[in-house]
Amino acid sequence: MIGVDIILKYKVAAYIRLSKDDNYSESNSINNQKSIIKEYISNNNDLELFDYYIDNGYSGTNFNRPSFATMCFDVVKKKINCVIVKDMSRFGRDYGWNKVYLGETFPEHNIRFISINDNLDSLKNENYTDSLEFALLSITYEHYAIDISKKVSAVKHIQQSRGGGEFIGVSAPYGYLKDPTDNHKFAIDDYAANIVKRIFKMTLEGKSKKEIVDILNKENILTPSQYKSKIIKVTSEKTIQSSSWNNHIINEILKNETYIGTLIQGKNRKQSRKIKKMIKTNQDDWKITKNHHEPIMDKETFKKVQDILKFSQIIQEKDELLISKLVCGECNNNFYRRKAKGIFYYWCKSSFRKTGCNLKSIRKDELENIVLMNINSKYKKDYKTLTKDIVSKYVDKIELYDNEICLTYKK
Repeated sequence: MIGVDIILKYKVAAYIRLSKDDNYSESNSINNQKSIIKEYISNNNDLELFDYYIDNGYSGTNFNRPSFATMCFDVVKKKINCVIVKDMSRFGRDYGWNKVYLGETFPEHNIRFISINDNLDSLKNENYTDSLEFALLSITYEHYAIDISKKVSAVKHIQQSRGGGEFIGVSAPYGYLKDPTDNHKFAIDDYAANIVKRIFKMTLEGKSKKEIVDILNKENILTPSQYKSKIIKVTSEKTIQSSSWNNHIINEILKNETYIGTLIQGKNRKQSRKIKKMIKTNQDDWKITKNHHEPIMDKETFKKVQDILKFSQIIQEKDELLISKLVCGECNNNFYRRKAKGIFYYWCKSSFRKTGCNLKSIRKDELENIVLMNINSKYKKDYKTLTKDIVSKYVDKIELYDNEICLTYKK
């Protein structure tokens, strides 16, 4: 028809981002960004809103954002051909990645990019990412993010170092909730705390980590990460959910000093601003606050469990030949290895904990000599030194009584 203009409509992705470190003024709010973009679209006949893509609580220096990923997927699927942001800082605060997406990825897929407050429209200047203005703008936003990050880190450091200690994490450790009257403190979560107590109790009863894992999984007890996500309704982009209990989870709970009322922060830090990988810090740099909150376990019980964990490690040591074969003939319990005046002894667990067993201890070297002598005698051998291979070949079990050693040989 003569006199009628055909207007090409761009399908618009309205991208909105708000970081937890941003200044939460109205100018940066989600609603404000929506309003600015909506008004801009309504004033331009060639634009048609396809959808809002909102990342709330994600840093501009991190491009691993869920809604940003969805938007990029829709770009590839040709559902959209235009991206609009309130300003460049909402898209990202990293000059390198901005250049990649806006200078390479978007042009490759014929995506028009508009940054309203920066008066930037790729339709009017397709080579805008090569300009000095774009470089200065991106670098300015990036350095703003660096400055904010430094200030946030400084505040966190002060909070951690204050007398009494201030917890600065997203959520409390398993067994606790953030205290509703003070988010820097913990309050006991009765349900989860009882699971923690059960784990400690089962360990004291002599159950292995695998046995504890099997019991908890059989009872369909939610893992700490599942409990935090499904019940407490708190999670973050860093949370890795475990679908079932495992030895690592049990070990982390048993070693966690949080359960005796101690707050330890600063064990890990980012390798650098650009590299998100966490690395362990020197123990001297940890922020430790004792009596920070109400304990779930008493210190004596906690120490006994640490001794048991050390015993489990000892079994794996190269010079340990017999401890995995040892059983108390009186109470059927396993043994600890303890050192006194430079000499190693084996102690029955029950005797060591003073829970009823009368068996005391035996020197490690004496027991090894007795076992070696018995093997040489029974099998007519002339072994000079006891080794793991010899023990593995001949010994099935060693029962220790108060005045007697009973060897069970392999058939």
